[in-house]
Amino acid sequence: MSDSAPRRVKQSVQKPAKAEKSSPAKPRKRSSREIQKLTPRKIMQAFEGNIEPVTPTMMYRLCALLVSFVMVLLPLIYIAMIGGVIWGVYFHAVHSLSMFEAGSSSSSTRNRGKGMILLLLVYLTPIIVGVILIIFMLKPLFSRPSHSSAFRALKREKEPLLFMFVDQVCDAVGAPQPVQINLDIQVNASAGFRRGWLSMLGNDLVLTIGMPLVAGLSLRQFSGVLAHEFGHFSQGAGMRLSFIIRSINMWFMRVVYERDAWDERLEYLSQSIDIRVSWVLYLARLFVWLTRKILWLLMMVGHLVSGFLMRQMEFDADRYEARLAGSRCFAVTSKRLALLGVANQGALSDLGQFYAEGRLVDNFPALININLNKLPEEVKQAVNKHIKEEQTGWFDTHPATLERIANIQDEDPEGIFQLKSPATVLFSDFSREAKFVTRDFYYGVFGKKIPREDLHSVDELQIRLEAENESHKAVQRFYQGAIYPNRPLLFSESAIHTPDDAKQCAQELKSSREKQLKYRVKYKSFIDEYREFESKSMSVTMAEVAVRARLKLDIDDPFFKSLKNYDKVINAKHGIERKKSETRGELEKYETLVVNRLERGLQLFHVPKVQAQIADAALWERDLPDLLLALQATNSQISRLWELHMNSVALQVLLRFFDDLRTDDKYCEVVLSEMEKMEALLNSIYNRFKRLLYPFEHSRVDISIAEFALARIPESNNPAELLGAAEALFDSLMALNHRVLGRLCLLAEQVETLLGFEVLPEYQEADTDEQES
Repeated sequence: MSDSAPRRVKQSVQKPAKAEKSSPAKPRKRSSREIQKLTPRKIMQAFEGNIEPVTPTMMYRLCALLVSFVMVLLPLIYIAMIGGVIWGVYFHAVHSLSMFEAGSSSSSTRNRGKGMILLLLVYLTPIIVGVILIIFMLKPLFSRPSHSSAFRALKREKEPLLFMFVDQVCDAVGAPQPVQINLDIQVNASAGFRRGWLSMLGNDLVLTIGMPLVAGLSLRQFSGVLAHEFGHFSQGAGMRLSFIIRSINMWFMRVVYERDAWDERLEYLSQSIDIRVSWVLYLARLFVWLTRKILWLLMMVGHLVSGFLMRQMEFDADRYEARLAGSRCFAVTSKRLALLGVANQGALSDLGQFYAEGRLVDNFPALININLNKLPEEVKQAVNKHIKEEQTGWFDTHPATLERIANIQDEDPEGIFQLKSPATVLFSDFSREAKFVTRDFYYGVFGKKIPREDLHSVDELQIRLEAENESHKAVQRFYQGAIYPNRPLLFSESAIHTPDDAKQCAQELKSSREKQLKYRVKYKSFIDEYREFESKSMSVTMAEVAVRARLKLDIDDPFFKSLKNYDKVINAKHGIERKKSETRGELEKYETLVVNRLERGLQLFHVPKVQAQIADAALWERDLPDLLLALQATNSQISRLWELHMNSVALQVLLRFFDDLRTDDKYCEVVLSEMEKMEALLNSIYNRFKRLLYPFEHSRVDISIAEFALARIPESNNPAELLGAAEALFDSLMALNHRVLGRLCLLAEQVETLLGFEVLPEYQEADTDEQES
């Protein structure tokens, strides 16, 4: 902002005179010592007056008036449709009775009985269909939203600084103060009416703060986010209009997509009773479907019309944020929030790994913050690229990030609040509150309270996670990227025994390592070729079930489109298997070198002189037999696991057409055939691991690999459960195979280091590309 640009701040009357005389200057960076001395009073005094309110333009007001009219009109159109159907049913019931008079006057006594039955059917069918349609059209008007996720309500006396800070932000932007502050686990903050429509006439507001947001932002950034939320509420009309628009849009979404017991009952009756009667119910279902399509059309019109206004509201709220925290801070915060979203996804992935071993982190916001601080540079670059390429769509309620940043460029770059301390200082005990909302989150997900012994500190689980990451890196270093997880490595029992000749064993290790590195690039080319064959096998699998079930799949792939009939499918399958078999021979030459190198390293570990120099040698010696057993077991099932995965793909393709073809005999025959095949394969693989103990630490000491991989055997007649179990078994056992291999590679690396070999560098895909070129 240039020096001549007006500062959009209303200076407080209590501000010292010397501040008015001094020229604007960049705020001095606070030292860590000053931050330590930060007190509630200093935080409150850091607000340099109030901001200038954002004044909506005349065009914005006219647009708001038009959108308000349309958004209220849309439900009225739907109500008018209901009234039209009611009138139509009534008109038919009253005025169509004359049909019976005409039928009774028929000259032919012989046909009069059949004619009267037909007339009765013609008369009653529109009434029955109409009544069902009216019920299903009225039902959405009384639809209630599902229960929202749990939250934790704060009391002012427990968190006085947070409440004072929020009140000060409200005063600065000229918005009403919330009467309640809630905490939840979302990477978001929102302000709304506390009791919905019942609070429309007053300022009964509630602020909901996502704890990950507090953990990941500074005070300045957090104040800006709050200013944005309260910016929506600084003008009473805009606040209420926004609520009405969002409520109507959410109502449309629920009634279009949600299904309840009434829908299930109508569908069940139409399929279970005699077709001579059920055709009336099928007709009713058709009209219900048509009304929902009309509702969908109204919903899309509502989204389209309201989208522009909602984006303008976001632009206005952004100006409040920029005027409070500064336009430069706004840009930084926008990118920070995008990174927080990525970190949240990473934390959820970590949580899945922890939960697989019976553990849960006790502080989920802290886990998100750890992921945020450890985001790789390439991920940050990908987020920046997404921000640069992001475009605002017609139905978007929020503008693209760069548009929002451009919108506030003429605002004060510094704002009226500039403290950069962590936002967590606003809480008397942030960690305690974060743990409370984490437990609320688990309760919402699992529907039950989690025992305290299942909750573990972030630091403890982070150590475990870092150990797993090291195992993954060890595999990549050991193989230098030339690894394909779908290929089994067959180890012998000799890996757990001391070698007869240690020197010869070391020489064989050296020879295998040198040959492996020499042929790595060539092997990588065979891997790429083999992967391409397996990709085509996937297409063949989908084409085969499509041909058998007479399905038409719209897949834009020339190879898939060439598989038009069963003969072509079978020929393609045999051809691919033949090529895979040829490539498999080349792969096995390299894989033998890998196995020899790893086995020799594990054998040398048992040599006393070597073992004496290995850290935690006793633990390694204890775990090594179980690790090798688990690796041998998973390797022996990899081909069958891949078959199960292909079976899952086939069943997924079939289930896409379940609603439309459930009465088709040929389709049902193929579905049942695939389900039977999946069930047999799943049970066989599961039984293979029932007596093998899980080789890593678990909250359940005696858990088997089978129990770890699959919580329970699914019902044989439930395709969705079978499919979910097959995918879970495949993912769990393949991940376990990779994890065990990583642990063994770590140990082999330590042995090789003691023998004088350098640890191979971290594998980079770019390096391989350069070598191959």
